[in-house]
Amino acid sequence: MIIVTNPGSNLPTELIGHYGIEVTPQQIMVDSVAHDTRDGVSFAEIDGWVRTAKESPYVIGTNAAEFAGLFAKISQRDKEIFAVMSSRKIIGSHDAAAIASRTVTERHPDVRIAVGDSGLTDLGAGLATLLAAEARDAGKKLSEISALIEAFRKHAELVTIPKTLEYLVKGGRASTMKAFFADLFGVLPLIAFKDGELGAAGKTKSKRDASIAIADFLEKQLGKRRAVWVGVFHGGTPAGAAVALKELRERFDVRYALVQPLSPSIYLHLGPESVGAAVVPLDALPWHPSGTPPVVG
Repeated sequence: MIIVTNPGSNLPTELIGHYGIEVTPQQIMVDSVAHDTRDGVSFAEIDGWVRTAKESPYVIGTNAAEFAGLFAKISQRDKEIFAVMSSRKIIGSHDAAAIASRTVTERHPDVRIAVGDSGLTDLGAGLATLLAAEARDAGKKLSEISALIEAFRKHAELVTIPKTLEYLVKGGRASTMKAFFADLFGVLPLIAFKDGELGAAGKTKSKRDASIAIADFLEKQLGKRRAVWVGVFHGGTPAGAAVALKELRERFDVRYALVQPLSPSIYLHLGPESVGAAVVPLDALPWHPSGTPPVVG
């Protein structure tokens, strides 16, 4: 079985290579010019686009034709494919993959493809992808991996705090008025996923360490000392990510942790100095690995 995911899962190349994961195309459009995020788009490039582009840059996920071509190519090596996607409610890649899977399996009845919705983005989707890869390596069936990722979608949590709402406003994710009041009163929102969609989950004073607020929120959502996998992501502030991981370790039994700079597509919305974390409680899953993925970084 081959695992497929989109670049928004934000997995480092070491883990992609270790598990043989296939990563689909994804574009950031800047004044009608496409930039494939798999080519290593830097935060400095994105900052420049946000400042100078005539129209707000935006993300285009993998389309059905691209998925169909990739699935058909992969099926020549392995007849089973499992695709883990970022939340279907924030990008169309999941539905495009589902359409492509039907197209390919109708033409090739011996091929089996399942598409899983992680319900999250960035390292939230990344953790789901790693769980799927670990389950495959443990000999789990395609149906069992589908059930695992469905349980992940229901129980995993992700929360982030942007340093500024500028990028969210320019990308149409927050109103200019909200940004004005946030700057005026020194208040920033906690942004979390609920049922696969982003929304405000609280607020914190911008001068307070956002990493502590993130850990407090996740502890309130999940309960203290649960065994978890953690993904911590940041917009160019590794020190803030380190504080977030330290705080999470104090609140949870962290069995595995992955820290990464934001994926380009999510940095485009959250911007510089943002920090966030995804947490999955292992006891809420129908199966979890006895070991952990390789530690990178």
